Amino acid sequence: MNTIKAGLLLLVLLTGAAQIRAQDTTGNGYMSDTLREIGIEQKRSSRMDVAPRVVELITANDLMKDACCNLSESFENSASVDANYTDAVSGARQIRLLGLDGLYTQFTLENMPSIRGLQNTMGLSYVPGPWMSSIQINKGAGSVVNGYESMAGQINVEYKKPQSAEKFFANLYVNQDARGEVNLYSAYNMKNQKWSGMSMVHGLINWLPMDFNKDEFVDNPLVKQVNAMQRITYMSGKKFNFISGANMTLEDRRGGQIMMRHKEHAAHTPWTMQLKTIQANAFAKTGFILNERSSLGFQYKYNFHDQKGNVGSKLYDAREHYGYFNMIYQNEFAEHQNLKMGLSFQADDVREMYDTFSLKRTELVPGAFVEGTFDFAHKVDLVVGARVDQHNIYGTFFSPRINLKWNILHDLSLRLAGGRGYRVPTVFAEHFGFLSSNRIITLPAKIEPEVAWNYGASAAYKFFLNYREGLIAVDFFRTDFTNQLVTDIEDPTRLSFYNLKGKSYSNSLNVELNYEPVKRFDVKLAYRFEDVKTTYNGVLKQVALRPRHKGLISLEYKLKNNRWRFNTHLTIYSKPRVPQNDFNMESKNMYLVNAQVTYTLKKFWEFYLGGENILNQTQAQPIIGLNGYEVTPKFDASLVWGQIRGAMVFVGFRFQIGRDS
Repeated sequence: MNTIKAGLLLLVLLTGAAQIRAQDTTGNGYMSDTLREIGIEQKRSSRMDVAPRVVELITANDLMKDACCNLSESFENSASVDANYTDAVSGARQIRLLGLDGLYTQFTLENMPSIRGLQNTMGLSYVPGPWMSSIQINKGAGSVVNGYESMAGQINVEYKKPQSAEKFFANLYVNQDARGEVNLYSAYNMKNQKWSGMSMVHGLINWLPMDFNKDEFVDNPLVKQVNAMQRITYMSGKKFNFISGANMTLEDRRGGQIMMRHKEHAAHTPWTMQLKTIQANAFAKTGFILNERSSLGFQYKYNFHDQKGNVGSKLYDAREHYGYFNMIYQNEFAEHQNLKMGLSFQADDVREMYDTFSLKRTELVPGAFVEGTFDFAHKVDLVVGARVDQHNIYGTFFSPRINLKWNILHDLSLRLAGGRGYRVPTVFAEHFGFLSSNRIITLPAKIEPEVAWNYGASAAYKFFLNYREGLIAVDFFRTDFTNQLVTDIEDPTRLSFYNLKGKSYSNSLNVELNYEPVKRFDVKLAYRFEDVKTTYNGVLKQVALRPRHKGLISLEYKLKNNRWRFNTHLTIYSKPRVPQNDFNMESKNMYLVNAQVTYTLKKFWEFYLGGENILNQTQAQPIIGLNGYEVTPKFDASLVWGQIRGAMVFVGFRFQIGRDS
C-alpha cells in the first residue's frame, strides 16, 4: 500500500497537471458541455467514454422513470449509488457510494461545491427532480480543479439551462400519503438573443399525519417546503460568457409523536422533532476566450444556511456562511493535450449548538492546483494533477490525483484511478439521524480532519449482438482512511465520536450489464459487493446497518409510437449487521419492486402512474425503546436498515411547451 502511495506521489511530481477535456469558457470545470450533449443522446444510465474517469450518467429520461421528486430519490435505478433513510423520524436521506456515506462524496452543482456542511442534513431533498437535466457519478477521487473534498467520488448535478429548456413546464405529483408537489419553470430569451433567463418554483406539502402501527409516531414527517430559483445567462458568441443564478429554500419539517391521541393520556409527554430551515445561495461564472488555444474562467459562490428546532427535548441551532472562489486557466498546448492551473479560496463559518454542546469553526483555505490531460496515440488517456491547500486550522493539505484509460481494443478499455482527499466534519448536521435516540453523546477533545486514499480499476467491454449494442463493466475500488471521525453505536447506550485509532477501509466490487435484447426493450443487470470495516475501540468490525450484497434488475419498454413507456426494477439487499441492542432487533433480506407506466399525449402532456415498494417489505421495528406511548431511556429511532414505508401508489402529470412549439 505504501508503494502505491509513493508511486502516485512520484507520478504527480514528475508529470504535473490539468483536467478533463470537457471544459467550457465559463469555467464550468469537470464534466460540463460534453456530458450534457451526451445526456441528450443516451437512452439509459450508462458509462461515459469521454474521459479516463469511471463515470455513470443519469439522464433526464432516467429521472422520470420513478417520478423522482428530488435528488435523494434519483438513484433508485443506479447500480452504484444507494439512498437510505437516516432514521425513522426525520425523513432525511443520505446516499452511499463505494460503501461509504455521502459525507465522503463531493457534491457539486454545475461543477461548484454544493451539498456540504449543514446541508448534509436535508440538502438532497432541496434539489427538485424536474429542475435537473442530468447527474454524473464519478467513482474515485475526482478532479483537483473542484477541490480537496472528494474521497469516494464526485456527484455533479446539472440544472436545465435557459438556452435549451422548454418555454414552459408544469409538473404535479401526488401520492397516497397525501404528499403533493408542484414544479413550474419558464425559460425565455431577452435582449438581442444574447441574454436569456429561467425562473423556477418548487413546492412540497405533506400535511396528513399517518400512524399505521399506532405508536403515535407519524410514519412520514409533515413537511412544508418552497424552493425558488432565478437564472440569468449572457452568451456573447465571441470572447465573453456569463452565467449567474440565485435560489432560496424554506422548509418546516415536523415528526415524532404529533398525533392527537396523546391528549388522552395526561401523564404522557410526547416526543417530537422539528427542524426549520432557511437556505439561500447565489453563484456566477464568467469565462474569457483568450485565443484559439486558451481560456480563463472564474467561479463564485455564496451560501447561507440556517436550521433550528428540537430533537425530543434537546434544542438544535446551527448556522453556516460559505464562500467559494475558483480561477481556472486552460491551455491546449498540443492536439488532445491540455493543461489547467488555477487558484481557489474557500471560507466557511459554521456554528452548531445541540443540547449542551457548542461547536464552532471558521475555515479560511487558499489553494492552488495544476492538472494535465494527455492523449498518447488515441490508445492511452492520462489525467494527472495535484493541489495544495493551506488550511488555517489544520495546516497543509496535499491532494494528488491520477486517472488513466487504456484502449486495449476498439471495444475493450481499462481504467485506473487513485488519489487522496480531505474533509472537515460538521458533526451533528452530518449525523442528524443518530440524534433521534436517548444515547449519551461523547466527542473527542479535538476533531481532526478526515483523510483517505482511494484507488481502483474498471474494465468495460462494448459488444454487438443481433445488431444491438451492449455493455459489460466491472469496477473495483478501495478506500483507506488514515484518519476518520468514527461514529460508534456499538454500545446501545452511547453515541461516541472519536478520531480513528486503527484501520478503516471500504472495498467495493460492481458488475453491470446493459443490453437491448429486443428493440425498444432495455435491460440492466447489476451486482455489487461491499466490504466496509472500521476499528471500534481497538476491534475491527463490519460497519453496521449496511448490506454487503446488492442485486439490481431494471427493465424498460417503449411502444413503437413512443406514447406508452413501461419500466420496473427489482432491487435485492442482503441483511446487514445490526449493532448490539436490548430488543433483539434482527435484519433480513429486502426485495424492493418499483414500477411506473407513462402515457404521452401529443407533445404537450405526459401522465404517469406508479408504485413503490410494491411487495410491501418493511423493517419490522424501526423504533425501539417504547413502553406503550412512553419514550424510555432505551429509546432509539436511528437503527434503520430497511424500508420504513410500505407499498405506496403515486400519480402525476407533466405539461410542457417546447421551444419549437
